Amino acid sequence: MADLHHKLRNPQLDGSAFFWPKGDVAVLCLHGFTATTVEVRKMAGFLSEQGYSVKAPLLPGHGSSAEEMNKTQWQDWYCEAEKSYLELAERYQDVFVLGESMGGLLTLHLARQHPRISGILLFAPAIQVKNLWLSKILWPFVPAIKKKPPDNDLPQQSYTEFPLRAAASLFELQKIVRKELTQIRTPVRIFQGKHDDTIDPLGALLVYEKIASLDKELVILTESCHLILLDKQMPQVQLMTLEFIQDVRKRNP
Repeated sequence: MADLHHKLRNPQLDGSAFFWPKGDVAVLCLHGFTATTVEVRKMAGFLSEQGYSVKAPLLPGHGSSAEEMNKTQWQDWYCEAEKSYLELAERYQDVFVLGESMGGLLTLHLARQHPRISGILLFAPAIQVKNLWLSKILWPFVPAIKKKPPDNDLPQQSYTEFPLRAAASLFELQKIVRKELTQIRTPVRIFQGKHDDTIDPLGALLVYEKIASLDKELVILTESCHLILLDKQMPQVQLMTLEFIQDVRKRNP
């Protein structure tokens, strides 16, 4: 555990995968790059209290070390997300998917491959990340770089290092998803924090403008940073998430 303390921020938190069966509608929750299910656990708990079944996988390479994550690529993360979705789709007629940051990218790719998904919610989708392209140049020489300490006290769990080989794979996923946006017609709500200093906030606008969904909305959260699902406007976001799911189900009973 002592070694893990140097690799994973807040290792005492529970970042493991979970499935909480409850009602007859399911929500798949996908965490972000270098993070764990801690990132989506509060939202999942809220939705569970509202009677929804919720599932959150711990994506490959996460929850251990940057070295382990560098052994994975976007196809590994997506396969785990898709496996979880298919497990839910076998049991539930209505399955919604939500994703934070990289989880938002995986959600979009999932919606392109599986148009049966009832609706998607994207929280700070990582379609544009500042200087991410540099990872393709640097990773053969530098496997990981230290992250700057967070400037907030949010209960996040993530690596203290940024795995560059894995980041280069994330860059490839970005390019794929950008091309897919015009082919995605799933109802969508996009949330973006105004004070996000991790990704380019204009990425959320790009997704909103390019996605082919007729039912779409972009919500700018004026008091939130990148970690929307842990930040101070979380109660508001929870209610908007619930309203979205309820509205989609009313229109498609």
